[in-house]
Amino acid sequence: MTGNCHVRCGTGENLEITSKGYLLSSFEMIATAMESKRLGLCTKSLFAVPNHLTEQIGDDFQKLYPGANILVATKKDFQKANRQQLFAKIATGNYDAVIIGHSQLGKIPVSRERQVMTIQSQIDDILRGIEELKKSEGSKFQIKAMERTRKSLQKQLDKLEKANQDDTLTFEQLGIDRLFVDEAHEFKNCAKRYA
Repeated sequence: MTGNCHVRCGTGENLEITSKGYLLSSFEMIATAMESKRLGLCTKSLFAVPNHLTEQIGDDFQKLYPGANILVATKKDFQKANRQQLFAKIATGNYDAVIIGHSQLGKIPVSRERQVMTIQSQIDDILRGIEELKKSEGSKFQIKAMERTRKSLQKQLDKLEKANQDDTLTFEQLGIDRLFVDEAHEFKNCAKRYA
């Protein structure tokens, strides 16, 4: 299984690792990250793990790869007063991996350009869906629901375009080129929760 994870991850596929035990999936992610770095497929991996496991994953990482240069972020690092310093440390440090808690992932801002692109793509998809429903004489209820969603997204887009941009480093500027999420089911439907 380990070799297969490395091969599939090396092809650029999104990969879900499921196992009955905590250690196996964690070790798989750690080994995949380091193998990806060794092969030149990535330079810096980010691990988002359950908040109570950040130190444990860091310890496991050091057990598997004693020479690895890792950064385990703490709650204190993500306090508002310390966040900029942490982001600068991540961006400028030559880390094999950065380990953060799930709740901390949402505190790393995404660039305005990426947000606009994502929302605009969703709006475009909805508009295409509405057109298809109209052509096939689809349900008026579905069309109205899609219109409401489109209007809500348009409001988000307008608000985003008017917002002042601060000097905070964004996710794209941190140099992270591979993301591993332990217990990824925790993020199911996150777009609905944060909309």
